[in-house]
Parts: sequence; C-alpha cells; structure tokens
Amino acid sequence: MAKATSKKIIVTHPVTGTERKFDVAIYEPVKAAILQSLKGSKGKTFTELTDDVVKIIRKQMPEFKGSIPWYTISIRLDLETKGIVETFVEKGKKLNRLVK
Repeated sequence: MAKATSKKIIVTHPVTGTERKFDVAIYEPVKAAILQSLKGSKGKTFTELTDDVVKIIRKQMPEFKGSIPWYTISIRLDLETKGIVETFVEKGKKLNRLVK
C-alpha cells in the first residue's frame, strides 16, 4: 500500500539563505496565524507574535504536537525573505510587522 506523501514547501532564511522543507499542512496555518496576528498592528515583539500564533494554532489544530514557537520563527523568517513581514527596531525593541 502506497504511503500518502504530504506536500512540502521550501522556507528560506533571509540572511543565511538556508533552506528547509516544511509540510504545507503546517506551513499554511502558521503563516495565516502570523499574518492574522500582525494585521493592523504597528509592530509586535517576537514573544507577542508567538503568543498569538500559539493561541490560534491550538484552537485550529489541537492535535498539533510540534514546537509552535520554532515553526513561528522559521516561517516568519521565510515571510521576511518573501517581503511580506519585516523586522525593525523601535525604542530598543525588535518588532515585527507586515510590509506595507
């Protein structure tokens, strides 16, 4: 019996160019949660962003057992590579926001 293979997406680090393969089934919900968290925000710290994403993913995918913060940083970096999210510093704090 053939094992169903899940679709993969390549995520890229904006600085190092390192590439990783993620399951689309994990990438898409985490990406959507990041975008939902940052929408309308002037900037969120990584902790604030991660807290939001954890809440959203726990609600949508209660069976998910992976490290949500780890996926959040990896996918946020990929969104930065794609020009969707940016990191900036304000009053000494590193913040994330959607690119306008």
